[in-house]
Amino acid sequence: MSLFFLVIAFNVLIGPSLVCAAESVRNLPFIEFLKLVELQSPDLNVEKSMKDEAETKSNGIRLNPPMVGFMTMKEEGSTSRGYEISQEIPFPSKIFKEKESRKLEAEMQNSYFNYRRREILLQARLMYFDFWKAFQKLKIIKEKRDWLKTHTKIARSATRSDSESQIHLLGIESELDMLENDVIEAEASLVEKKQALRTMAPGLKDENFNPITPEMAVVELSGSKQSALLESKEKIVQKAQAELSLKKQSYLPDFFIRYRIFNENGAMPKNEEIMIGVSLPFLFFWQPNSESAEASAKLAKAQAEFQKIKVDTETRFLSLMQKQESLKQQLATLNEKLIPKAHKRMKLVDNLSTRTMTGLETHRIVMLDYLELKTKAIDVRVDFENAVAEILKLSKE
Repeated sequence: MSLFFLVIAFNVLIGPSLVCAAESVRNLPFIEFLKLVELQSPDLNVEKSMKDEAETKSNGIRLNPPMVGFMTMKEEGSTSRGYEISQEIPFPSKIFKEKESRKLEAEMQNSYFNYRRREILLQARLMYFDFWKAFQKLKIIKEKRDWLKTHTKIARSATRSDSESQIHLLGIESELDMLENDVIEAEASLVEKKQALRTMAPGLKDENFNPITPEMAVVELSGSKQSALLESKEKIVQKAQAELSLKKQSYLPDFFIRYRIFNENGAMPKNEEIMIGVSLPFLFFWQPNSESAEASAKLAKAQAEFQKIKVDTETRFLSLMQKQESLKQQLATLNEKLIPKAHKRMKLVDNLSTRTMTGLETHRIVMLDYLELKTKAIDVRVDFENAVAEILKLSKE
């Protein structure tokens, strides 16, 4: 009776915790993961802060602050105090060009942020599929192991004393032992891929989750006219053009205004002074000339990089579109023709006699062929997603 109550108490106390442990594993859909990355990614937050900083810097005009000075002058025993106010004012076109340059800097940073956001999300996409691939392959390896265990039992019961049967059995047992190592390796790979996801979405740190097979997304040719990277490089060219235009303004003078006043004392009357000065940068012409030449070289470099990326993008985009279509057709053939036929063969092999070596070998090969095709489909799907990610990286939308 006491043993009965112990069993009941064990089920009451331990049973719920086992259920909770089983329920603690949740499915993590692909879209949910991307939303978490967009909210939590440290890399994305860094890029966003840089964009916000550039936008803040683009506001208003930039002038050197005015200077205020207090003065004391002694003459023939008398002391006179006064103050001075001075202000440097750049040539008006310099002010506007400098503001334009900062505005283009902000636009360039915003364009680069859009590119980096896309790049980070696409990287997260590929990491999710790596995790999905590791998860699916572990399932297949375990399925293969379970099948070989069953096949080993059948082979032992059907094995006779002849050498051919013994060789077959030893080969299956060795293959089963190797699979145990494959399971350990696959489990380690799965943990590695899961931890990689947590670097993109730190909020997943304390969660246990499994992937769900996402739907296939095919990129259409008409949906890609200019890549986010190209747009970013184009903004760099515009920024370099604005910098060159600003440096050419270095030949123009700046203005200086100064107002000075001394109070009246016994030895001297009240004294006021107003001074308007003009800088003469063209006298040292080699300095603005050097700055303009440097800005011109940067512009030429930016234009060359833009043209190179434009050509590379157009060429690579067409190649990737063709690769995407090829992988899509391969995947359709595997999922719609090869795997269903292999699965049908696997079902038919249950009716096959395993009392002969031919029957035993067929029983082994049919299942392995089926699992090999499932593994091939996983690899092709991941290759397809890699191609899609590259296309999206080269696409504007």
